Amino acid sequence: MVRDELNNDPNHQTHEDPRELIEGPAVKSQKEPNKLKNDVNNKQDVRLVNDAKTFRSKIGWCFLALIGPSLLAFLILQNTYTDEKEQIKYTSYREACLSGEFTSLRDLHRFVHQNITTVEGEVNREDFLNTYYWKAKPVLMKGAAKEWPAFGRWTDEYLLSNFFDLRFYVDLRKHHSTSKPVRTKMNLGKFLSNYRKKEWYLDSMTGDDRFLDELIVPSYLNVSGIFQFTEESDFYQNFYLSSGNTNSPLHFDGYANLLTVLDGRKEWIIAEPDATLQLQMDQWVDFPNLSPLNVTNFNISDHPGLCEVTWKRAIVEPGDTLFVPLQHPHHVYSPPGRNMAVGMWFYLDAYNQLLEERGFSEIDSRDVGESVRVYQEHLESRPPPCEITDCSHIGPGTLRVHVSNQDEQYSRDSDVPPPSTLPLKLHNNETLRIPGIAYGTGLPGGSIENVYLNTRAALDMGYKLIDTAVMYRNEDEIGRAVKDCRWIRSSVKVITKFMWRKSQEANIHSYIVSQIEGSLERLDLEYIDILLLHNTDNIRSQDQLTAVWKAMESFVESGKVVAIGLSNVEIMDLMHVQSIATVPISLVQNFFSPFEYDQDVYHFCLEHRILLMGYGISGDYYLHSGYDNNMVLEDPLISDLAKQYQTSKHSILYNWAAQKEIIVTTRSTSLRHMKENLNYLDVFLNADHMNAIGELKEDIYG
Repeated sequence: MVRDELNNDPNHQTHEDPRELIEGPAVKSQKEPNKLKNDVNNKQDVRLVNDAKTFRSKIGWCFLALIGPSLLAFLILQNTYTDEKEQIKYTSYREACLSGEFTSLRDLHRFVHQNITTVEGEVNREDFLNTYYWKAKPVLMKGAAKEWPAFGRWTDEYLLSNFFDLRFYVDLRKHHSTSKPVRTKMNLGKFLSNYRKKEWYLDSMTGDDRFLDELIVPSYLNVSGIFQFTEESDFYQNFYLSSGNTNSPLHFDGYANLLTVLDGRKEWIIAEPDATLQLQMDQWVDFPNLSPLNVTNFNISDHPGLCEVTWKRAIVEPGDTLFVPLQHPHHVYSPPGRNMAVGMWFYLDAYNQLLEERGFSEIDSRDVGESVRVYQEHLESRPPPCEITDCSHIGPGTLRVHVSNQDEQYSRDSDVPPPSTLPLKLHNNETLRIPGIAYGTGLPGGSIENVYLNTRAALDMGYKLIDTAVMYRNEDEIGRAVKDCRWIRSSVKVITKFMWRKSQEANIHSYIVSQIEGSLERLDLEYIDILLLHNTDNIRSQDQLTAVWKAMESFVESGKVVAIGLSNVEIMDLMHVQSIATVPISLVQNFFSPFEYDQDVYHFCLEHRILLMGYGISGDYYLHSGYDNNMVLEDPLISDLAKQYQTSKHSILYNWAAQKEIIVTTRSTSLRHMKENLNYLDVFLNADHMNAIGELKEDIYG
């Protein structure tokens, strides 16, 4: 009735905000003759409305007080997964597994109730060696790494401020299913700016002293006679960072692992080595020791051995360290949210030696069962660690490991990423490492416009191998750029080439001397790093070729040239020079693209340790040779791979060439493209993609 009276009152205003019933509207209504009466009625109306609200509120609270506890308990039971519920439903893990409830390894985690051994803090040296290392027994050390400088310090902001320029390998997919994720390389700054909104997973070795200084290697690894970390290959430190919700493949490692979580949580399930065959790890596809199981979606009837395995679990939280011996199959899941960890991997020399004695290669063989048997034999035959050394002597933990060259680091992929430098074979059995990418200065049409500025920009950007030639007519600009750049002369390598003229047949030696002396004068350099004969088209006989080569050798012997080689050469001429050379052929420069290259020359160079330098890799040669289009850059496969790896087509092609041990040549005049091309090793094509590009040649030429 009260509300009806309010609604029927022609002078009553509707209020959007209930507080206006008490405070009045923002704009006062026109004065009414019977104002006092209306004011009284309004106050009564307000009081009645408030009384009604209070009454309803009291009723609500009384109702909630009566049923609240029961309702809360009901919601908890309905919305919280409990192990007890599963234990009632199934009497064992095996029964639950065989029921077909498992469709992913994440489901399996819920049914594993047996935890691995857990201790508080870092174990002492004797316990680690005798109880866990010697017996190959996993152990979770709670809070063992809370004294690390990195613990609590490594926020995204801190990493960005201190390590933004470090480069790491990144998977462009966080989940392993039936194929490996695409893997590329980027600086930490780029990763940190994107990883929370992309499916990126940083999984890469650490190699910078600044980074390693904030990690602590446990003192129990510094035991003379047990762990002999005499080479970089004996010990690795790996960095992991993602936004969580990651799934590892089901796999085992050929090294022992100390995994420390710095942020987030990692959930492990671990089996014994003798479970490898039940988990079908002898049927690996992408990489040895990886089960073919699709960890995110499978049918248990296809993997019945999974139900026969005894699993143990470990929940690794910030500051915890988990020791996992080698050969133990495991799966790791990281819940959503920032997740960061460091792994310390170390190899067991005695086990590796035993594998070698048996003629067994872990990487090449699919006989995982034999690998496990050799490992078990190793465990049974080795003496207790403290019979080898005095474990009671606790040293200062001075072990430091530096992996300074990330370009040559081990990759968990089946191939090792190509290095940034390659060995150039010199006279007297010496070698010189030169960059794997060169800046080419032979522009289309012979233009020399801005050659100095472009070359200087390339040098200052980081290119240290410069390619020129007499016929490019720019040697003077190249020499000036080398002198003016920020690098010392010995760190920059200059290649130049000279042409042979038919008219000089009568005085071969003096002609070549004039050509090389002319290049030295124009370059205004004390020596030429690499001198090439530009082509052999005008050489009429093998005797002439021999005379030309011997004249080139004399400049190596005088110290004016460091190394010599050939360009645009065919296999017969290459083989002849190889047979008569006193100074070795150091480098060959030939046309090289996915659609066309001389395979005889390529394989000859690989066999005889001659570096092969490729030009025309990105297909620009076809346009400059009268073709209607660049068939390389326009190929659908190259375009598709560029999208998959989130990079440029040029980077895909240059990485393909680099993995074939080819020195890449680029001649872009765009600063952006120069920088992009210089980072060609950021991409690492997997074996399938390498093979697919290799098949393009067969598609075009049959």
